[in-house]
Amino acid sequence: MRIIDKIHITVLFLLVLVQVPDLVMSQTDSCAFYLKNANKSYEGRYYDAAIEEITFALGRCALNKEDKVKAHKILALSYLGIDDLEAASDEARTIMKIDPAYKPDKFEDDPDYTALFEKFVSTPVLRLGLHTGINKPAVNVSERYSIYHGEDASKYSEYDEEIGFQLGLTAEYRIFRDLSLYTGLQFRTTNYSHFLYEVDNNTVDYQERLSYFELPVSVKYSFLKGDLRPYITAGGYFSFLTNAISNTQRDDIDDIVDRLDYRNTFFIGFGGGAGLNYSLKGFDLFLDVRYTVYPEQLNKEGTRYADDVNVFQYYYLDDDFSMDVLQVNAGILFNLIYRNKELK
Repeated sequence: MRIIDKIHITVLFLLVLVQVPDLVMSQTDSCAFYLKNANKSYEGRYYDAAIEEITFALGRCALNKEDKVKAHKILALSYLGIDDLEAASDEARTIMKIDPAYKPDKFEDDPDYTALFEKFVSTPVLRLGLHTGINKPAVNVSERYSIYHGEDASKYSEYDEEIGFQLGLTAEYRIFRDLSLYTGLQFRTTNYSHFLYEVDNNTVDYQERLSYFELPVSVKYSFLKGDLRPYITAGGYFSFLTNAISNTQRDDIDDIVDRLDYRNTFFIGFGGGAGLNYSLKGFDLFLDVRYTVYPEQLNKEGTRYADDVNVFQYYYLDDDFSMDVLQVNAGILFNLIYRNKELK
């Protein structure tokens, strides 16, 4: 190929590139013109003209979701204007397919237009979201042990449950009517203190922070209809202990110990709760309370005397104990998949 031909091709290619944005902009302007003009035709009661212009725009333009809804709304209103109720209903059905969460404005939209959507029931099927909250443990001691006080250990020992926090991802899938499957992934920290009194005329202050990754699996049943709905839950948690750090103090000495080796690391808890769900367009807000029972002992069998620092420095021994958890959560759920039902 001659050099002059290559130059011609290059120049032609550059001219095309320059024209492409103008062509795209021209098409966008043209689509906006058709939608605007169709709306004017509808407002002027030229319903046939509005229908023709919108039909042309839908066939020629790559409209976004919002513009598609507006276009089909004008079509539905125009069909109502010429008393074609069947065609208007078809347009309402199309709008619900485009945007399953769509709801007409009862205060601003034409009552006949609003009535087209009364036969559609749109129910979220899959929701994903986030939650966070606080928790407080309930320490259940089955057997107490003490180097210093022996059989009188219970008289000189006291637990203090402290506030921890949790956050996580939430997933909810509607199984049947008002029954949903609830799961997700959660990170939780839970804290408690254990005081030993009159140890060499001093008080031993033992504090422990436990960190878990958890997989909740439960069912959720919602009551009533409308935007504000109470619900109850029942199920369990698969909890994996990932960290256990103690801080022990007495007089002017203080030690931090990694105690994960002295703890069981997998727990299955079960329980239930109750909450409130408030629905907005496209997402829900929720607040709930849950109580989970963990039968498994937290302390690992055979490790009671393995922690040299706490045993010999502070005369501290683990009791045999388990730990239930009370949680309060608040979160948001985004509706991702809907199921539309058309009432006959």
